[in-house]
Amino acid sequence: MSIEISVFSLYRKIIKNYYNHNNFVLFRKPYDKKIFFYSNYNYNSVSEKFFLIKNFDHNHTIKIYPKKIYYVDIQKYSKKENISYSYWENNSSLLTYSMKYKDLIKKAVDSIKKGFFKKVVLSRFIKISFRCFYFKNTFTKLIYAYPNALISLWYDFHHGFWIGCTPELLMKCFNNKLKISALAGTIWGDHKWTKKEIEEHKIVIRYILHLLKFYKGSIHVENTKILKIGHLKHLETSIFFSFHKEPDYYEILSRLHPTPSICGFPKEKSLDFIYKNEKCKRNFYTGYIGMVNQKNMELYLNLRCVNIKEDKKEMTLYAGSGITIDSDIHQEYMETENKIKNILSQLIFK
Repeated sequence: MSIEISVFSLYRKIIKNYYNHNNFVLFRKPYDKKIFFYSNYNYNSVSEKFFLIKNFDHNHTIKIYPKKIYYVDIQKYSKKENISYSYWENNSSLLTYSMKYKDLIKKAVDSIKKGFFKKVVLSRFIKISFRCFYFKNTFTKLIYAYPNALISLWYDFHHGFWIGCTPELLMKCFNNKLKISALAGTIWGDHKWTKKEIEEHKIVIRYILHLLKFYKGSIHVENTKILKIGHLKHLETSIFFSFHKEPDYYEILSRLHPTPSICGFPKEKSLDFIYKNEKCKRNFYTGYIGMVNQKNMELYLNLRCVNIKEDKKEMTLYAGSGITIDSDIHQEYMETENKIKNILSQLIFK
């Protein structure tokens, strides 16, 4: 049972939990009209309803168990506030040029040509110093800019603030039904879909279908669609599975993540390449976040995200690109630039 509160009450709860060093999360699901708020009232809770946060390496797990779930109805506050101008919207050319990332892409393409793996997803990050960052205005701006994404802001004393707008559903399960979204392949501007994006997308679909072959039930694959997130376009295919009997969804989750959309294929070889060659620590980027209620889950990959360290006045933005045999080094590099701009343009600074 969730309780409706005012925006003012929500601000008070956020501030109180922050100063008490309590974990909390603020989120809005895709196309939803409610902003939900969970705060950790008891670290020893055995409640089956919580918000789950997992990092890419699976060695950090955060579970936020709320005593009560609160929400704000966006429709009652549908009038857009006078949102401050973002300095980066007209100055995005100031992003740091990274020759090392281009060299890493070339190394990956060479490894693919030698047959070590078919795809690997490589990530990079940029760090930005700031004087004053507006959490409230940024969160509001993200909600209006990306209605089809999971918008989240969560805080942990050891890991700081993370804010993001992810378009990719990792898995949604309820009763005996499962939904997984394959999201891979990105273009922008006047670019057209090429063999590279199409094959990159098919690798993810084949991986998911192969995983589901081990379970008894019926499968349905929807037609591939184009998902727009700001100025970017992605290929998305929804896959549904109805089980004959309820499975262990945590077991499926452990086998599913990381998918080829954030890691590569085959998984073990692409992961090995990432750990040996990727110089940035992903932390919670490309991990997963979402709601768990008993045996029901709705989890998203943590993409388009920013880690904010208030004490250091520094933030880290992450982006990645899927590398295949048909990859163009400059094009892959520009993909990460555009993904970083996708969220950087929504951040509000003083």
